[in-house]
Amino acid sequence: MKNLLSCLFISLCLIFLTSACNSTPESSTRTSKKWKLDLPDILKDKLPIRVLVCYNRTNFFTVKGATKGLEHDLMLAYKKYLSKESKDEQVRMVFIALPFEELIPALLEGRGDIIAAGLTVTSNREKKVAFASSYMEGISDIVVGSRKADPISKLTDLAGKTVYVMAGSSYKARLEALNSGFKKKGLKTVNIVQADKHLVTEDLLEMAERSMIEYTVAESHIAELWKTALPDIRLYKDAPLHIGGEVAWAVRPSSKELQKSLSEFAATVRQGTLMGNMVFKRYFVNTSWVLSPSMVIGWKEMQPLTEVFKKYGEKYNFDWLKLLAVAYQESGLDMNKSSHRGAVGIMQIKPSTAADKNVDVKNINTLDGNVHAGAKYLRFLRDRYFKDVAKDAQADFALAAYNAGPNRIIKLRKQAEDMGLDPDQWFGNVEYAAYKEIGAETPTYVANIQMNYAFYKSAANVLVKRIEVKK
Repeated sequence: MKNLLSCLFISLCLIFLTSACNSTPESSTRTSKKWKLDLPDILKDKLPIRVLVCYNRTNFFTVKGATKGLEHDLMLAYKKYLSKESKDEQVRMVFIALPFEELIPALLEGRGDIIAAGLTVTSNREKKVAFASSYMEGISDIVVGSRKADPISKLTDLAGKTVYVMAGSSYKARLEALNSGFKKKGLKTVNIVQADKHLVTEDLLEMAERSMIEYTVAESHIAELWKTALPDIRLYKDAPLHIGGEVAWAVRPSSKELQKSLSEFAATVRQGTLMGNMVFKRYFVNTSWVLSPSMVIGWKEMQPLTEVFKKYGEKYNFDWLKLLAVAYQESGLDMNKSSHRGAVGIMQIKPSTAADKNVDVKNINTLDGNVHAGAKYLRFLRDRYFKDVAKDAQADFALAAYNAGPNRIIKLRKQAEDMGLDPDQWFGNVEYAAYKEIGAETPTYVANIQMNYAFYKSAANVLVKRIEVKK
């Protein structure tokens, strides 16, 4: 298995708990309970300050089990600041990571106290939440393209183009406003595609780098930061969708004291201060591991693959596109691949696994037999070991077990429960226990499959139509 970077795609619900000195978990009841208290009551009741973050490679991520990121470091600095201001060394803080579009609803429902996720101040958001003073200013929303996409020198060049945006971001509204102007001018509108909610801006930049998508939108400072790591993306700064943006932390409108405290703290760390200048330079992550699944294989080769994966996906009630993503992760869709551990073929099945009475597929050296064995084994893992978890999480656990073995994942579920995490959810829960206990390989494995699955799913209609035309 490749030594993959663990923090690429897991914008899914990772929870990492931070105490005053060391990383020790709060009880699950304390962290999952809803409340809508302001800062004085939180401190008086000795409750943790719950910081809602979005897991991505700039603001909040993990490296070898350690949490890092711009917002992570700023919030820990706020915790230290608050301890000093309140003369309470026992101020506690909990980071709860959610998909970006879920941050504001979670805040308003009382599942968190602060949103620290690079949130841009917009009039629509100000109707729902209260922002502290900004800590970054002069932000532009710019179009970013792949090297194969047509260049954008002016906004009208976007007419008729397809642009992927992060779900829940302000980019969709910016593009919708642009489309209104295009309609008045008689131009084709932009085809706006909201990406899977688990994909964040950095993932979309990565996908543009690998020509998986043609265009996306990013804040200028994020795009410039990642241009260093992703040299093939094209930044169209001369045709911004929006200029003069501000980034700030958000709280509930009723949290007046917390808003005031954050505003006072923001003045000490805003852009231009020592910390503000240093922290942006700290978070460059090697992103060379990812390959575009769309570049690996041609349409002629896709036709027999599609037929086989559909056949066994239907037979074993397992999404055929997810099976395809597993095969890409395992072998790069290479039927001739073999490993030093004895795994063979496109699904990297061991002969001993195929021969097990629960799988019992004999011809794993053929494409049909190899996919058959892989799909049947995944179905067996899901139905035998993980029927007690929510249906939408069963496949995640089956994938983890496919990589690490079912007994290890069963033990990790128990360890996650002991850590105050949800043993019935992989992402953000058992996933975190896996990071701590066995390292990054299995969490990264499951996350990469989800990323490629999202790509295949979005491209499925075009793919099927092209295959039908080829017939």
